[in-house]
Amino acid sequence: MNEMATPPVPDIGITAHYPEIGTGPVDTAIYHEPAIYAKEMDAILRRSWYMIGRVEQIARAGDFFTTDLPTFGYEILVCRARDGKVNAFHNVCTHRGNVAEHRSEGHSAGLFTCRFHGWSFDLEGDLKRIRDEEGFFGCDKAKMGLRRIACGVWQGFIFVCPEEEPSQTLEEWLGEQGADTADYPWSQCTQSYQWECEIACNWKLVNDSPAEVHHIPVLHPNSAAPTMMASGNPMGRLLDVRIRGNHRTNSHYSVQAEPKPVQKLAYFHASAAQNVAGGARGYPPGINATRSPFWTVDLIMFFPTLSFTLSAGMYTAHQVWPLGPNRSLYRQRVFVKPAGTAAERFGQENTMVEFRDVVMEDFSTLERIQRALDSGQIREFHYHDHELALRHQHHVVTRILAA
Repeated sequence: MNEMATPPVPDIGITAHYPEIGTGPVDTAIYHEPAIYAKEMDAILRRSWYMIGRVEQIARAGDFFTTDLPTFGYEILVCRARDGKVNAFHNVCTHRGNVAEHRSEGHSAGLFTCRFHGWSFDLEGDLKRIRDEEGFFGCDKAKMGLRRIACGVWQGFIFVCPEEEPSQTLEEWLGEQGADTADYPWSQCTQSYQWECEIACNWKLVNDSPAEVHHIPVLHPNSAAPTMMASGNPMGRLLDVRIRGNHRTNSHYSVQAEPKPVQKLAYFHASAAQNVAGGARGYPPGINATRSPFWTVDLIMFFPTLSFTLSAGMYTAHQVWPLGPNRSLYRQRVFVKPAGTAAERFGQENTMVEFRDVVMEDFSTLERIQRALDSGQIREFHYHDHELALRHQHHVVTRILAA
């Protein structure tokens, strides 16, 4: 708990720093109309980069994993080549369309062999062997390798872009946001835990939920509010919102109350297990930019669907996969340092479960909002000054679609 007699309450006025975004009501059409979602697929979603894993998953040449891109219906095969390069392919055998590799992860001695007719591909995706090749009619193996998908690595995270010829490189897409957060100790948290759920709401509503804390005292009175906003911030305000092109960062303010006994024990051991980042001076410029002693976490958003909750001790990746105008898949992956003791592992698990439960409270609300949008009952949203991140997302989407 911070030792300060009168903690400062965050000010109203952050939207005024970005006058181009406006302050009036916004049209809700982008949250539910099928025609707008179809435009988003072409203008936004296919042109973006998506985080699908980390390099630790493929540490050695021959290591691989498979994953899906639910928005596009793709299954991807990611492997480490002999030269150390990370390669990504559509996991589709070029013979008849079966998967080239059926396992979810593992190690290959050098070939991925389809379990339908035995065609084999190497770590570069080249077709190396056709079973009973003489029975085929003029197959040119040099032209029949696995289809590549654009792939890049940033701070150990593996990204792919579904666009045939990406309109932006990964570095261009990350922009200033990527440069300003690059020196966070991402690689120290080598243990991860993931869960996912499907939600009956638009992808932008899922992004909106953690992008403001104005709702915490009301929606989370027994979960997040008692330890985050017991004093000094009763209305749920942010420390700061920083906009960097299409991306943004929310800095969260907290004056914590005394936790419950079990919480206190869990927090102590979780903190002891972490400490991946030091004090205010140890952060890169894009994290805790205000250098406030009341900073707790930053929500780093990479538009359109990836965000990270960053703290001094752990971080969480939030990946939203749009499935339609009113349906989304949410995947949360928590990254921590490997626990050294059972007590530390208990502390980590308690923190993750508390966070998960708060997210699930949010999602039940989002589905009710979506029903109101789909039925035409609400045609405008009115944003609070500290809901600037939501207004920014609306501004970015409408600007891109208009262009």
